[in-house]
Amino acid sequence: MSTGPLGAGRAPLQRRVLSDDVIEYLIDTILDGSLKPGEKIVELQVARMLDVSQATVREALRELESRGFLESRPYRGTYVRKFTIHGMQDYFRTRTELEILAAKWAMETDFRTMDCAHLKECLSDMGAYLDAGDHVAFRKKDMEFHQTIVKGSGSESLLSAWNALCHSYWAYFGLHFEQKKYNLGDQMEKHKAIYDLLLLGRLDDLRKAILDHYVSIDLIDGSTDRSDRK
Repeated sequence: MSTGPLGAGRAPLQRRVLSDDVIEYLIDTILDGSLKPGEKIVELQVARMLDVSQATVREALRELESRGFLESRPYRGTYVRKFTIHGMQDYFRTRTELEILAAKWAMETDFRTMDCAHLKECLSDMGAYLDAGDHVAFRKKDMEFHQTIVKGSGSESLLSAWNALCHSYWAYFGLHFEQKKYNLGDQMEKHKAIYDLLLLGRLDDLRKAILDHYVSIDLIDGSTDRSDRK
């Protein structure tokens, strides 16, 4: 791992830092493309660069692996995870069905368990990020919007299942391959449609709208690893 790109243009971390700070720092570095799919993460280099202990970095790397960002290879080290088309398709399908189930259960309570005010707040924030052209912030708020839908089911079990899908990793996937073609304005309109269809209880149309708002497989370039990695 190159020490230059990782630290370039970033404010130094405070000496006393928790693993959560290292996690956030590395996620942002992956999101902005400084760390690329397949690149090795060297624990000692990260610790020296961020002026933290190796134990802190090790804890952060374990968490990032559990979130899907990294993968450990026996006797070789830890690497930024590569993408697969199959994995992406599986993620889209599973996430969509969980969100539709959440909408269905929210309908059963006349949306009393759904925080509609927060959904509208997410849309408002996304509009601000659209104006600023901030893809990363827009993606994060996008995920918060969908998480709010799932929370609206009133089911902790459903929320846990949704949270286990490594969303941050797949957000990185979209940013890495779609940054130049990702139309924030189009995504803004698609999320408004999702909100309207949700509250109208039109589940079939909602399912289609959710599926349509994902990154298009056709945009994935030749650098994608199309073989499954376990």
